[in-house]
Amino acid sequence: MKKVVLVAATMALTYTGMAQDKYVVSANVALGKQNLEEAKDNIDKAMASPESKDKPKTLFVKSQIYMAMQMNEKFKASSPYKEGAQSLLKLIEVKPDYEKSTVDQLLVFSGYFFYNDGVKAYNDKKYAEAIDNMKNVIRIHDLGGGKRFEKYPPADQKKFDTVAAEANQTIAMSYQNLGKFEEALPLLIAVKNNPITRNPSIYESIIYIYNNQKKTTEAYAMIQEARKAYPDDVTIRNYELNYFISSGKQDDLVKKLEEAAAKDPENADIQFNIATSYLSMANPKTGPKPANVAELISKAEGGFAKAVKIAPNNASFNYNFGALYFNQATDVNEQMNAITGTSDADQKKYDDLKAKRDEYFSKSTPYFEKSYSIFGASEKDLKDNDRLTYKNTILALKEIYSRQNKMDKAAEMKKKYESL
Repeated sequence: MKKVVLVAATMALTYTGMAQDKYVVSANVALGKQNLEEAKDNIDKAMASPESKDKPKTLFVKSQIYMAMQMNEKFKASSPYKEGAQSLLKLIEVKPDYEKSTVDQLLVFSGYFFYNDGVKAYNDKKYAEAIDNMKNVIRIHDLGGGKRFEKYPPADQKKFDTVAAEANQTIAMSYQNLGKFEEALPLLIAVKNNPITRNPSIYESIIYIYNNQKKTTEAYAMIQEARKAYPDDVTIRNYELNYFISSGKQDDLVKKLEEAAAKDPENADIQFNIATSYLSMANPKTGPKPANVAELISKAEGGFAKAVKIAPNNASFNYNFGALYFNQATDVNEQMNAITGTSDADQKKYDDLKAKRDEYFSKSTPYFEKSYSIFGASEKDLKDNDRLTYKNTILALKEIYSRQNKMDKAAEMKKKYESL
């Protein structure tokens, strides 16, 4: 979850004296003296009166008092700005231009506080609370059709526009984290289209949701857009690679992987994916093997070699490299078993194949042994796929050692496998 940051809110309150209901007058006087408890008590009494509660002056003084309380250590923990903001919004309904300069200052001030509370709630994973706070930021920012603050200094307008845009982003991300993808998606697209908030993580969120919704076409279109905007972003690149993997477009996948490897030659995962992609192309699930199978196997071998060179202690990389040679040895062994003749020519063919098979077994051995050593060091902690790969490594070594007439080692592998 990406964290968001707080904004600094500063303001200088101005206090306006006025002739009004006695409680409003008393509240205003107390505010001027910074006697906030007395000011609150009097303005609350004024708000309790049906005659004065909706008057502009009452609402205005209340908003000033509650905002002043927000700036006071004694009161700020209860977030009095929220009630002050509601008075301001009510005041705008009653008389939009009343003390507009001060009201606008108070509105922006409350908007920043809603934003900061929204940030805290989001970072604490209280997403529903974050949404409520950020919606108040948007409500204030969009007053008057977004023109309420158009006479603000440009720098202040830009700052508030940025805060509102980031509030929208936080709302979208909160919906996503709540699993409410239908609500999150249109907001994320709007955030993506806003230059203020456009960034790789927003694209990643949109792609993630499309993938979750099985909307492959939309996901790929967003991936393409994101790749143009952020060609070096690793996560977006991986989304593109995963698209080609899941869609079975091996030729496109290999092309993209080779491009990625050129930009990031020390990335072992990319080299490993290149190897497994070429291997998949050499051994299609259906239909005959391609005419250039030897070339594809050679390219797979090169990819595995680079992967284990970059990450020599990756057990899975070593296992798969060993499996490349082991499977070729198995194929050769099948050819040997297919020879039924007893002529000298048949025997020579058999012997040549045996030599080839044993060479493949020998090539696979160091990688299986490395894999066995790495997995064995954390045997008790292995889970799921790693444990399965460890067991397959042991079986492969047992087979190889038997073929090499290393019966003590073969017995050791048999015993280890049975212990698992």
